[in-house]
Amino acid sequence: MTTAMAGWTAASAPMPVPAQAFAAAFAGHASAPVQVDLFDENDFQRARIAIWRDGAVDEHTAEVIKRLFRCRRTHREAMIHRWTLAMLADVADHYPGKTIEYVSAFRIGNGESRTSPHRDARAIDFRIRGVQLRTIRDYLWRSYAEVGVGWYPEHQYIHIDARPTMTDMSWTFVRGRERYHPQWSADVRRAASEEQTAHARRP
Repeated sequence: MTTAMAGWTAASAPMPVPAQAFAAAFAGHASAPVQVDLFDENDFQRARIAIWRDGAVDEHTAEVIKRLFRCRRTHREAMIHRWTLAMLADVADHYPGKTIEYVSAFRIGNGESRTSPHRDARAIDFRIRGVQLRTIRDYLWRSYAEVGVGWYPEHQYIHIDARPTMTDMSWTFVRGRERYHPQWSADVRRAASEEQTAHARRP
């Protein structure tokens, strides 16, 4: 199987794969990076950046990313994790022509949990106007492993974070608290497994 064919196989597979494997599989079939249109919900500014499907960026774009996704409380900057950028590029490619409106990324201010993936610059909170949160949520949870996917229906955004070598985690945040392993996550993975089984049985 060629690298390009492997990329398409990874894209169509219903079972989630680690972000690194997903991005690496896609890297070979694209001759150009993915255009990612961003809107900062805090500063109300727009930006357009280019991210390769494996999460790689050039030096100039890396500096732009650090500035765009900086901590809003401390103004400190950090490079967003490569796997997280790969997922961001995939989301932009999956919803072409849409703008990713981000709420938060790197956070290191007082009160931020020591275990928060935001503190390690592995997480981004975002929404896409015109696309239901449930649709984005289910796509990410169906497509990736070693990832955190959180649904915030009251605040109207989705959280994603890269968790390399870690167990993936899903949750819904309602009424001020996280509810882990929600029913939607079990339903999405079950449907993906059934789809994969049905596909394997086809002649």
